[in-house]
Amino acid sequence: MIDANGRAVPARLRRLFAVWDRKGRPGQLAIGWSRSSWSTFLPVHAPLLARLPNPIDRAAVVASVRGDDERAAVEAFIAAMVWGYGRVGYGPFRTARVLTENKDAAPILREAADRVRSDGGPEAFAWLAKNRLNWLGVAFATKYLFFCSAGSSATPALVLDRLVQAWLREHAGWRVRLDWHAADYREYVHTAIEWAFELGCAPADVEYLMFADAASRNPTGQWAGPNSTGDSAAGGQPPGDARPDVMAVLDALDEAAEAFAALPATATPSDTADFERGLQQLRQIVLGHQ
Repeated sequence: MIDANGRAVPARLRRLFAVWDRKGRPGQLAIGWSRSSWSTFLPVHAPLLARLPNPIDRAAVVASVRGDDERAAVEAFIAAMVWGYGRVGYGPFRTARVLTENKDAAPILREAADRVRSDGGPEAFAWLAKNRLNWLGVAFATKYLFFCSAGSSATPALVLDRLVQAWLREHAGWRVRLDWHAADYREYVHTAIEWAFELGCAPADVEYLMFADAASRNPTGQWAGPNSTGDSAAGGQPPGDARPDVMAVLDALDEAAEAFAALPATATPSDTADFERGLQQLRQIVLGHQ
């Protein structure tokens, strides 16, 4: 079956779904995080951080999304970031920077949450693209929208990050942009919906299967498998108590990766793999100076 955009379900996705289905459709494993580090950077939100489980999974983040005022929106954002960054040591710093360096962060997050519940993921994404928060990229913005849309009957919001982008490029021959291109995000969401319908699962399951498959390519990464529930740093990720100068360099490398992923020009899979390997080596070198 071909969807409205002319994209058939990739053969790789069919195989992944079949294996996952035979195993009983297990959910994504929980991920460990440093409560003390997050509390240091976000002391005002210590009560929220104390309530979040460690390790944390998608269901726990969904459960933490309560209310529809600005405070609830900020707390939902923090919970989504805790899950999204996991053991990445500069996650608390980057999250705090979004909240402190954007004077309208709270009302914008609340409006985005309202829109994703009423108008759906693609429309909320398009609105947020026009009302961007400094230091918040597509990967983590869509994580926030994803959790805010849970339980809504509107078109879902799905996570779109470098791993999903790389998977689509390799297995569907499709380069989805990561530079706030609303049309690309809309096509991605609606294509995932069509694929999910044909496979017999939820659109979020399609995203998860692509993400997990891409993550498994880096066996030392924090999302690669059973190790994802541990609390120690792995795969070139800094511990929660990493030095500020080390965190700053790692943060810059992460921004370089986001900028590369957002390039509109077509990159070959081998170019992307070389770039990712180079970044991984640089991260390991920086961590060696801890």
